[in-house]
Amino acid sequence: MQNELINRIRQMADEVAMREGCTIYDLEFTGGGNGRVLRLYIDKADGQNVSIEDCANVSRGLNLMLDVDDVIPGGRYDLEVSSPGVERVLREEWHFEKSIGKTISLKSFAPLIDFNPERADLAKARTLQGELKSVETAGIRVAAGESDVFIPFESITKAQVVFEFGPQNGKAQNKGGKKPKGKSRR
Repeated sequence: MQNELINRIRQMADEVAMREGCTIYDLEFTGGGNGRVLRLYIDKADGQNVSIEDCANVSRGLNLMLDVDDVIPGGRYDLEVSSPGVERVLREEWHFEKSIGKTISLKSFAPLIDFNPERADLAKARTLQGELKSVETAGIRVAAGESDVFIPFESITKAQVVFEFGPQNGKAQNKGGKKPKGKSRR
């Protein structure tokens, strides 16, 4: 029943998003009672950033469709529409494919050494951060140390892109939030 509902909402959301020049990145329906939330994450197919106007337009269009067809039973719920953000969650295989070359962090339900017995350095590690190198049929490869680490999709409990700050205007970064030492002119 819940899967049918999510599939119907996704079809409606796809229609509205496409009309607004967006794509559906992810959808989740959480909570219970009066605390139910339908979250829709939209993205732009052309690589542009999602604007507040895009979110508002998709929200209005989807809200109207859901209300007219009375799709969601059980009374009150909140609809939230936003961008998946720079540290976007990776759930679907295509999410990983779009993130090849980016730094990701992930958690596995099993120790990573179970899938990479030649990597004694992994010991009992269940978390990993590194550059996503490739997406394969059964899982992903992440650069870590001397060689890549393989993680099967079914083992991944959480994965997301890690946003990395780069140098600003060719200047070295000020890490740690401290003011640079030296004299200032007033």
